[in-house]
Amino acid sequence: MLKNQTSQRPETRDTRSQTRHVGAAPLLPPAIAYVVLALAGIVAPTAVAGVAPYSSDADLLDFYTHHLGAAHLSAFLLLASAVPFVVFTAIASHRVQAAGLDVPGQLIALVGGTVAAALLAMSGLATLALTQEHVADSPVAIRTLNALAFATGGPGFVVFSGLLLAGISLPALAGRMVPRWVGWFGLAIAAVCELAALTAAIPALDPLLPVGRFGGLVWVLATALTLARPRAAGRGSAVERQ
Repeated sequence: MLKNQTSQRPETRDTRSQTRHVGAAPLLPPAIAYVVLALAGIVAPTAVAGVAPYSSDADLLDFYTHHLGAAHLSAFLLLASAVPFVVFTAIASHRVQAAGLDVPGQLIALVGGTVAAALLAMSGLATLALTQEHVADSPVAIRTLNALAFATGGPGFVVFSGLLLAGISLPALAGRMVPRWVGWFGLAIAAVCELAALTAAIPALDPLLPVGRFGGLVWVLATALTLARPRAAGRGSAVERQ
């Protein structure tokens, strides 16, 4: 009997050591990286080219015909921003689960954030395709690829990112892992993001897209700053602030 107890002790110590490190990964670095890259992707290409590709059809064709450097920059920033976004998704959903809040919201957040990141990357790749040789010779190809980049990085990303916001905010609010205003703000923006799915049928609702996109940026930073970490082993669902 004593021999069995002795053989189990190293395993117990390993388990406790692993538990102490659960949720230890910081949220703030990927959050800042995502927000910076996302904002740069909106501002920098237009600043470099001196023309906004989304202002008119003529500007769209001019942007991808005469400003390939700015187009490459746009593609890079879109693709790069997907990386810290999916890292943020993984850490935040793991932190909720590690706090003992084993609820469907955690899985919804993980799936929603992962799909949103994939759509954001797809938008960057579609933009990269617009920079390839001979594409500029075809206005039809430019319009088609730009429409794909918008669909994936606009409604597609916003709708699925709403699942991330809701999946983290609801259990974090219930488990007191975030201040109440952060939780309710996340749920409100998540509702806007899901309503943005209607833009596929009702173009007049397009203003919901920037509300969901920029509101999501604010939520990512607020959550990274306030979402509590699980405490050491033996504390159950207890959490501690960053």
